[in-house]
Amino acid sequence: MKELRTATGEPFRYKGSLDEELIVYPSDRIGEPQDRAVVAISPFAIRLVMGLIEKHGRLLMGACRDKPPLGSLGHFLKQEKQTPQILSYLIPVLAKEGFCRIGREGRAITVEHVAERETKGS
Repeated sequence: MKELRTATGEPFRYKGSLDEELIVYPSDRIGEPQDRAVVAISPFAIRLVMGLIEKHGRLLMGACRDKPPLGSLGHFLKQEKQTPQILSYLIPVLAKEGFCRIGREGRAITVEHVAERETKGS
């Protein structure tokens, strides 16, 4: 299983691939690995997010479940009946694979498409 951190620094483990689906194991409340709860990220959601990042170039992540900022990735996901929560895990995986960069704009997290995707080790 692979390990990464969310944009806010929370550790998580995952398996799968961007071509199929990702199964994410968020850490528990104290940041320790757990295997009781998972978040599944479907191929549809992966393609949707990648397409939005390519189309817009740079946008706010908007992983807030309740009311993500208008025009953010989370806002677009909610319109498609998907939970913005998946962005906390999918965006770091996409960044690791060289598809995008994670940045900050004040307290907000931004996502920027990398025009020429570099091949990164998995």
